[in-house]
Amino acid sequence: MMGAVQLLKSARLLLIAPLLLVLASCQLDVDVAVSMSANGSGSVSIRVVADEELVTAAPSIASRVLVDDLLGSGWLADGPSPTADGGVVMTLSHNFANADELADILNSIGAPLRDVAVRRDLTRDTADRVTAADNSVSVTLGLTNGFDDFSDAELNTLLGGTPFGDLLEGRSPADVMSFDISIAMPDTSTDGGERIEIWSAPLDGSTASLEMTTSQTTDNPTTLTSRISTVLGVLLVVWIIASAIFISWVILARRRRALRSRAG
Repeated sequence: MMGAVQLLKSARLLLIAPLLLVLASCQLDVDVAVSMSANGSGSVSIRVVADEELVTAAPSIASRVLVDDLLGSGWLADGPSPTADGGVVMTLSHNFANADELADILNSIGAPLRDVAVRRDLTRDTADRVTAADNSVSVTLGLTNGFDDFSDAELNTLLGGTPFGDLLEGRSPADVMSFDISIAMPDTSTDGGERIEIWSAPLDGSTASLEMTTSQTTDNPTTLTSRISTVLGVLLVVWIIASAIFISWVILARRRRALRSRAG
């Protein structure tokens, strides 16, 4: 039993609990949205919608969505809430501070997201200010083993096979669910300074590659204050050089007078 509890600590089980209760003609739609701000931080949200037939087939679905461990690891939950057509909707969100945290969050979601890699390469000027950034995300999308990708060997062993395998027999993930992911990242080459792309994960046993790269530059406009600072800096350098020359001239002049006095 302890092994099962440990397995519930993965965000992917947000999908497992309702998905494995699916009966014929039910539908579960999952949307993942990534939003990155100009400084590389941002948020990830997961929106899960179960249709009326799924709710009717499994009335306890709202209470069966296991989120306690997710809340403990930084996720925020909104719902489950009823939809206008009799289904339920739930949204989870998690903030990230940098590329590494974003990669960790996406990897924790699990299938059909796998092999997630996120990079953010910065360019700095001589004052150590960030002047440019290249952002990239790559993910492999798909379920190569069908519903088994939502489980693992430990859980299958504990339950004696794929959870609810008898209910799912004869159906594939593509029959009962959809999985979309959208990514918005800063890109100063586009209107509005942001680029957004959307992918749908193949759920028929095939895989697809998600690749997205954006570039951004940081404008540091020259203000009146910065101009004055630059001028003052130049004047300070000139004053130091002039002072050094004057002091050197005074020292040489004194030495010459001292030599003449001795010679006289």
